[in-house]
Amino acid sequence: MGLIKPLVDVLHSDGYKPKIDSQVFTKPYLSKYKILVIMPAMPFEFGSKNIITDEVTFTKEELTALHEWVEDGGSLLMLSEHAPIDKSMTPLFNKFGLSTTTGIIYDSVYCDTSIKIPSYQMLIQYTSTNGLLNTKHPITMGQNSSEAIHRMITYGGSGITGKGYTNIFQTSSSATIKKWSGNLPSGMVSSQCMAGPVGKGKLVALGDCNGFTAMYMKSGGKKISAGMQVANYDWKQFVLNTFHWLSN
Repeated sequence: MGLIKPLVDVLHSDGYKPKIDSQVFTKPYLSKYKILVIMPAMPFEFGSKNIITDEVTFTKEELTALHEWVEDGGSLLMLSEHAPIDKSMTPLFNKFGLSTTTGIIYDSVYCDTSIKIPSYQMLIQYTSTNGLLNTKHPITMGQNSSEAIHRMITYGGSGITGKGYTNIFQTSSSATIKKWSGNLPSGMVSSQCMAGPVGKGKLVALGDCNGFTAMYMKSGGKKISAGMQVANYDWKQFVLNTFHWLSN
């Protein structure tokens, strides 16, 4: 089950019944579900590539079936990542009117400098005090004051841009796209989390998946905690709030 297990455990504890598989998206298949989660979906094994290629994850027919399912009332959560994964996820995001970057997002101003790793500038903070966190969306407000989101962090990842959605993690003017393993960066970035309606359905899209896990990351020989297990940030509550909004 790998990196998805912490998310599955949290969802089970909240009353959801998650199922993991890798079936082709068709109308009959999708009709079985109320919520679909697409973790970084790669056409290659995780960690096996450093170069950016033109490989894609889903066929045009799958993307059409998925878009129609959401329009008809389905709820979709899709999570991307930094290069080289972002390029393979681009057609999926494009299908829902979202553009993605290729590379990795850094912010030299709004980063967590207390975490002592060489690439600390990719640890971008979105908080109620720095103005980058939209605290007026149902996901960040929660169902009561105890569920309100105040402090979030991303761990690199990619950036997204699109119209018709609420920008929940608004990137700052100091956010930049860095090259990945020699490949030049590309794209425009205004957000790392957007949410909104698609027809009768709902969509939440993030450029970084690490908050929906509980894991350790290595940088420069140092290990740091990431995701729902980090007490200084509100990722676990954000995950629950996201599913509550998608399933409302």
